[in-house]
Amino acid sequence: MRKCKLKKVKCKIENMKMMTATLPKCLLMIALSLFLLGANTGAIQEQDERTALQKQQQALQEQISTLKREQDFLLFRKTMYAVDSKYLVLNSAKKTGQLMYKNRVLKDFRFIPAKNFPGALQPGMLVLLKKSEGKTDRHALIFGTALIIQWKRAVVPKKEARVPFVSLTKKDMLSVFSAVEEGAIAYLLR
Repeated sequence: MRKCKLKKVKCKIENMKMMTATLPKCLLMIALSLFLLGANTGAIQEQDERTALQKQQQALQEQISTLKREQDFLLFRKTMYAVDSKYLVLNSAKKTGQLMYKNRVLKDFRFIPAKNFPGALQPGMLVLLKKSEGKTDRHALIFGTALIIQWKRAVVPKKEARVPFVSLTKKDMLSVFSAVEEGAIAYLLR
């Protein structure tokens, strides 16, 4: 019986020796696998940071362009305050317009864009090149090849036939037509 007990104690001691010998190896394997997994997630994390940075840069560029457009519009209004003439401000997104004089609104109006009216028409200043008077009060304001403001289907020369246009009501068109002169300026907002 003593031999058996002694044998059991020896077995337990040997088992403990084996466990203590393999324990550092197991810990080393666990640490190494965690390190390798961490290295892989680092590359993924770096890629996520890059895409987030690119999105942030794009948002900043859009904000810069918006601020530049606003600055341009404010400079336009400052200039028009000094000039003694009436001008138009057209908002293509809201489909509204204003007849203004020295930064005061003389008339608000709504317009209907034509099918050929591009949504991405460049914001900025337009110069009224021609006032066209048609039969039965069908007038048109022609801003070169950029835009025509008219009531219904006005008589427009053939060379301006493909130019984008907007339509006003008869009352609004008569008011705007009589208020502005050739050479007047319109500012197009987006």
